[in-house]
Amino acid sequence: MKFIINIPFRCGRQLLVCLTLMVLMPSCKKFVAFDPPPTFTTDDKVFNNDKSATAAMLAVYIGMMNDRYGSNGSFVCFSMTALGSMSANELVWTQNNTTAPTFQQFGDHALTPDNTYVHAFWLDGYNYIYQINAILEGLQKSTGVSAGVKQQLEGEARFMRAFCYFYLVNLFGDVPLVLTTAYQGNMILPRTSSDKVWQQIIDDLTAAKGMLTTTYPTAERLRPNRWTASALLARTYLYTGKWPEAEAAANGIIASGDYATTLPALNTVFLKGSTEAIWQLQPVQASANTLEGAQFIVTGVTQPNYEFTPQLLSAFEPGDQRKIEWIGYSDPANPAWAYPSKYKAGAGSVTEYYMVFRLTEQYMIRAEACARQGGAKLPQALADLNVIRKRAGVLLSAITDKDALLLAIEHERQVEFFAEWGHRWFDLKRTGRAEAILKPLSPPGNWKPGSVLYPIPSSEISADPKLTQNDAYAK
Repeated sequence: MKFIINIPFRCGRQLLVCLTLMVLMPSCKKFVAFDPPPTFTTDDKVFNNDKSATAAMLAVYIGMMNDRYGSNGSFVCFSMTALGSMSANELVWTQNNTTAPTFQQFGDHALTPDNTYVHAFWLDGYNYIYQINAILEGLQKSTGVSAGVKQQLEGEARFMRAFCYFYLVNLFGDVPLVLTTAYQGNMILPRTSSDKVWQQIIDDLTAAKGMLTTTYPTAERLRPNRWTASALLARTYLYTGKWPEAEAAANGIIASGDYATTLPALNTVFLKGSTEAIWQLQPVQASANTLEGAQFIVTGVTQPNYEFTPQLLSAFEPGDQRKIEWIGYSDPANPAWAYPSKYKAGAGSVTEYYMVFRLTEQYMIRAEACARQGGAKLPQALADLNVIRKRAGVLLSAITDKDALLLAIEHERQVEFFAEWGHRWFDLKRTGRAEAILKPLSPPGNWKPGSVLYPIPSSEISADPKLTQNDAYAK
């Protein structure tokens, strides 16, 4: 299957571009339950019928899983995990090659505005937003898409726009808020305050919740449903300090009855069809699983390309089964040669899907939201923390002090979500603890006020006179 989408996007050289998404493996039929048209563009013809309109939405998911990391990265999936983990002092790049300086800028907190991987985050983020805005506009004008499909697709599109802006605002801070396909005007937009971006994220997710049903559109959890929108909404409320709202959103998912009442075994969490999954993405490369499995897993006695830092390895308590199940060692005699092993499959038949949202995070969100509120909410916070600790095989906590419980929850998030979607990097930033923890681990003089944000790509500033640079990188 081949999708060709003509996309004028809001980034450095905003010209008409052609994005080709190749899907080679037969198993993608589970994801795409029909034969989409071989070629389509973002014009009205796409929205003449349910099939082609749905194909436009599926192309976004396929694009996110299409491996473009080798050509300077991609917006989500492996890049967010690997580079976010380096920023959080979880991983280091060990190979002395031409990629090393660009990669090591993340771990050293020495990013420059011309870093190609930073630019890829920006380019791909706005590329997807353009596609999503085109879908929303096409659906609004369409008379050929049935009402039920139109509502489902609009819900998915609003969710995905919120998803993209969630990562853009966390990576860059204030970013241009692009809500239309009027690319000539979008080329010269200024940055929008992060408060307004966060509000747009909440507005889109709230709308998506009202449009999506609790039933998944596919047999597997490969397209967003109502609880997927709730999962990101719960996280967004947590990040913006809306504790009661975060608690309520997470509680809705946990209490829904649509997910496992007991967390599954650690070695099954990242398999396709995992009972912990709220939303997964299916690999689309021929005879391949996730890029994590391909890039992180080491075969033979050799140093991993991506190696855990001593700080991450020392964070686990004695007996923590996550250190056993989710960390691999390429040389049993060398404990420093440790690498992420949440995903264990590389080439071959597909046994693992890419986990985007999982139930454990909702317990952690509810735990923190309750702990932040304190008082009568503390027992619930402790109970949720212990749900996670019980599965990990560590002693249950009996903490009753609010501040101590919050630190315990922060630690539990560290050892639960390491090397996963940049969670640790974002956690340290949103709690204001990044400088205290990461500055001493950075080369002297590298960490500056504002290093919690990535630089706005220099080519974007050159192309748009209204864009300004983040403080840590301004000359």
